[in-house]
Amino acid sequence: MSGGWRRLRSRRGARVWPPPSPASGGLGAPPAPAGAARQRVAMLLENNPYPQDIRVRREAEALVRAGHAVTVIAPRDAGQPRRETVAGVGVRRFRAPAGVTGPRSIALEYAVAGARLHLAALVELVRGATVLHLHNPPDLFAAAGLLARLLRRRVVFDHHDLFPELVGEKSAGRALGVVASVAERTTFAVASLVLSTNESMAEIARTRGRVRADRVVVVRNGPPAAWIEQGRPGRDGPLDDPRLVYVGAISSQDGVRDVAQLLRMLADEHGLPGARLTIVGEGDARADVERELRADGVAEQVDWAGWVAVERIPQILAAADICIDPAPPSELNHRSTMIKIAEYLTAGRPVVAYDLVETSRTLGGAGIVVAPGDVGALAAAIARLARDGDERAALATKGRARAAKLTWERSERALLTAYEGLRR
Repeated sequence: MSGGWRRLRSRRGARVWPPPSPASGGLGAPPAPAGAARQRVAMLLENNPYPQDIRVRREAEALVRAGHAVTVIAPRDAGQPRRETVAGVGVRRFRAPAGVTGPRSIALEYAVAGARLHLAALVELVRGATVLHLHNPPDLFAAAGLLARLLRRRVVFDHHDLFPELVGEKSAGRALGVVASVAERTTFAVASLVLSTNESMAEIARTRGRVRADRVVVVRNGPPAAWIEQGRPGRDGPLDDPRLVYVGAISSQDGVRDVAQLLRMLADEHGLPGARLTIVGEGDARADVERELRADGVAEQVDWAGWVAVERIPQILAAADICIDPAPPSELNHRSTMIKIAEYLTAGRPVVAYDLVETSRTLGGAGIVVAPGDVGALAAAIARLARDGDERAALATKGRARAAKLTWERSERALLTAYEGLRR
């Protein structure tokens, strides 16, 4: 696993946690119609191991339940076998360079992984794969997609992330940005179908990618509906010791370094020295966050949970009073759906975040958004909620109602309908 470039993020369901089993609330695919032609799907995944990547696993298992045959080719994590079957999904793994950081090392990783994935794609196509399903980032697989199209097979581009914007945030080199833009454009060009994680990403596919609107389908990330039922009422009345929670990656683009200033402002300006924050996640910026916390004298107010099994998330959120997302404004963040927001809503907890385009769309009025990048406004909103139990309860009710429209079950139906369209 590489350091700063791998997307161990909550925003698009790429958490490297054990994902839920189908029994934990998945809708399950409808039975295959008699005589229906099913697809043989080969999924290429470079960014995370499998089955740890939640979005990829949920999609793969949904397709298997619908009667399709699915093979996932992915990096091999420590202790994983080269081949196995997970919940009906065939998995083939390759060993990627470990512990790499920085643009040059990442380029080496991508070169090695790209070669192995292209070889695996060729093998799967020879064996009869009818669909090549490409997961980004990175946008490495245009050549494999072109080969599939030449063989009259279908190509699905599962557009998790904006690769050019990601490269722009991680590297100051203009040349890398140009390469990333070309890679994205060529991947769009070979796609028979694009799966977008939200409407902003779909707009990118239609405009920058020049993909016809009828070939773009939104398949959002979202928690299972069962999480809504696991929620329980929060604490009542004014709180002098609000329990805050942040779920997600700890990387430079996630804004987690601001939590030190946030806790200090809650104590100094709003009289809430008892506020505590639980951080669920890991990432390359953790050391920076810990330094900021020590410098501001608030390190003792933070509990680090690290990565946890996804089944534990509802329990952790239920113990919180207020959920936060300090992701700063950027082109990448404005267009990204933070999966943590939907998870917060399913728990029935009030959410405070910056007014980013897709964050606000996901909340749908069921949370408080403040001016992007204004830590003082973020602290003020948290303090207001801490002292107003009625407002917390009202937002919890709105949140659960909104969460019902964001569950994975809805996205699963969109995925399976899109695959039926491929067959036609």
